[in-house]
Amino acid sequence: MAIPHIFVHGIRRYSHHAPQDPHFRLKVVGMTGYLAGAFALPFVPPLLETRRSRRDGTDITRPPPNFIPCPKY
Repeated sequence: MAIPHIFVHGIRRYSHHAPQDPHFRLKVVGMTGYLAGAFALPFVPPLLETRRSRRDGTDITRPPPNFIPCPKY
């Protein structure tokens, strides 16, 4: 009596729950890597340039940027 009950319960549970995609974790890891790269990589070249200029000492000799709130034409 217990074996048919377990078998029927397994079939019932399988029919109620949709099977999960076998590549679900791979897709999640790929999307996480893509989003991390999309938001982090644009900041890498300015960071490297800042470090390089501080090491060279050229950031001290560089003229300060002039802030003009309304450009005059």
